[in-house]
Amino acid sequence: MFKPFIILTLTALLAACASSYAPQDAPTLPENQTLWFQLEKLDNDGNTTQTSVLSVQGEADGTTRWLQADIFGVPQARLLAKSTGWQQDGFAPPNRTAQQLFVALFPYIKRGFRQPETIVLPEQIWRVSPIHTEAESE
Repeated sequence: MFKPFIILTLTALLAACASSYAPQDAPTLPENQTLWFQLEKLDNDGNTTQTSVLSVQGEADGTTRWLQADIFGVPQARLLAKSTGWQQDGFAPPNRTAQQLFVALFPYIKRGFRQPETIVLPEQIWRVSPIHTEAESE
């Protein structure tokens, strides 16, 4: 009788942990600095199945704002990475897939990658390409 409840509870806890992070792992950006990335979700053959854009913006107190939008500008995920964990930002529905991808991007952003990277997550493959802006060139 209690087995299904226990299994469901453990599954929910594991899913929550998969997209959580230690505060020291999150990248920090200067306030109002924004980094842009092209995200391509790939199938097992390396074909693009979804394209979107990600902006990561530095906010006050070390918070970073993460916005993933489709090619039409419709938000797919809007989150704030705070020292206390993820917080919804706006009215976009929760997106665990995006949270997992964003956490996987933390070390890449911290080291300032400049070339496309392939990130393999459970049941997901992403090609992440930094978009260089004119402000970065100056």
